[in-house]
Amino acid sequence: MRTRWRAALYGLMVAAAVGCGDDDGSPTPDGGAGIDAAVMDDDGGSVGVDASEARPDAPAPEPCETPGSTETVACGLCGSVTRFCTADLVWAYGVCDQDESACAPGTTRTMPCGHCGAQTQRCDASCTWVDEGTCGDEGECEPGTMTRGRADCAEDETRELTCSDACTFEPSSECMADACTTPGTLETVACGRCGTQERFCSAARVWEYDPCENEGECVPGTTGSAECGMCGTRTARCDTTCTWVPTGTCGGEGECAPGETTRTENGCPAGQTRLVRCSPACGYTEELAPCTSTPPIDVLFLADATGSNLDPFQADRVTFVSRCVDPLLALTDAHVGLAFYGDHIGPGQTFQGAVELGRGTGSTIDARIASQAFLGGGDDSTMEALNILTGATPQPDAVPFTCSSGRVAGGCWRSTSQRVIVMLTDENARSGPDPASTGLLNPWPTGPSWTDSVRTRLMSDDTLLMVVLDDDFTPANARPQYEEMVSDLGQPPSDVYVQPATGIATTCDALVARLREIAGL
Repeated sequence: MRTRWRAALYGLMVAAAVGCGDDDGSPTPDGGAGIDAAVMDDDGGSVGVDASEARPDAPAPEPCETPGSTETVACGLCGSVTRFCTADLVWAYGVCDQDESACAPGTTRTMPCGHCGAQTQRCDASCTWVDEGTCGDEGECEPGTMTRGRADCAEDETRELTCSDACTFEPSSECMADACTTPGTLETVACGRCGTQERFCSAARVWEYDPCENEGECVPGTTGSAECGMCGTRTARCDTTCTWVPTGTCGGEGECAPGETTRTENGCPAGQTRLVRCSPACGYTEELAPCTSTPPIDVLFLADATGSNLDPFQADRVTFVSRCVDPLLALTDAHVGLAFYGDHIGPGQTFQGAVELGRGTGSTIDARIASQAFLGGGDDSTMEALNILTGATPQPDAVPFTCSSGRVAGGCWRSTSQRVIVMLTDENARSGPDPASTGLLNPWPTGPSWTDSVRTRLMSDDTLLMVVLDDDFTPANARPQYEEMVSDLGQPPSDVYVQPATGIATTCDALVARLREIAGL
């Protein structure tokens, strides 16, 4: 899993301005104070060592020429870090962005595999562990599986055997008579936890058993616990099909669902926030970016340009620019962009990049809205447009952005920013989730859908999605559909806004307030 670096650079900018940094004031190319270096232990695993201890001969501050310039350089184990040229003409480094599972090239380790076996792995030039050879020294069975066998019983007896944690069958019942009458008979019988196994009548007229297969989760009649909610538990009972059936209420839950992100004031000076992620233990304990007062934010408005939505959007564009766009452009380090999407009926109908992030002003966005032509009438390319903005390969009939140097393809995002897509539409999303079922709403036979591509791509880059619906035309299932989508991304359902008949002004005010909150302002 990659640890995204959002506002760390800007925290260092503030720190550089007030004279903060390492004990000796010297940033290091490996990521600065607090960044661990990785060394290998005797078994080949990674052990964290404080960078100041691992490098007592850390270099002096590196000079730079242009205050305010930034660039990305290599660091750590095949990672990268963005550095910032301070007013003192020395480089200040952000947090090294590297895979948490990265290893030191050329090292080896031994990992468990199969049935208590061992697998040698080597770290390749890309800092990735790769298997060498095959899994060796495996045991005879998978822990927990069951069978029957003689195991120190008399010639006409067998006993139940259970596979131990050491992957060997061990007796788990007393010996009992188990004779058969017709040598060569082959039967399938019940075994273990609602499983089945084959048995064969040997020439000695004693049943010989194969391992028990297709077992269930538990032993009928037993009671245990099942995971629920946000790392909570509740009572579970094993039914006659060897399946745990949860009962009662969920208790002991954490504060968040694993993978969710938020900004918090906790642990920061007054007026600052930091970006944190919910850990597998359901607590906001994983810091993605340190405390900062002005994290960068990129807001790209994605407008439905089909007839029913484009007409009112163009008619209300002056209010949209003055109440939605201009307040965002007034924020410190906020960039605003614009794109359109529509239908699948011809070239340029699916998606059109209009105003690149960071290149627009209120007047340029206003003019671009005014000049936009209708893009079909089916509102059917929602998933394609979102897919393109996350960097996926554009459809042949799309007109994607041509991004400026240093921008991330798709939406032309800054690599350090919080990404936000704000959809403006009056229609539901084809191939999006169906709020009335567990499937998709009217999916296309081919192409990206919410579950197979779009949701994953949005989450992988921590891209937030907000939706503004024009209530004059919106179908009844649109709002619950988009609320399900933002909830899937770990956002509150309130990130879906319904524009009243009076116009977009109050919706813009609420949207800007929410974006200021995300930016920690």
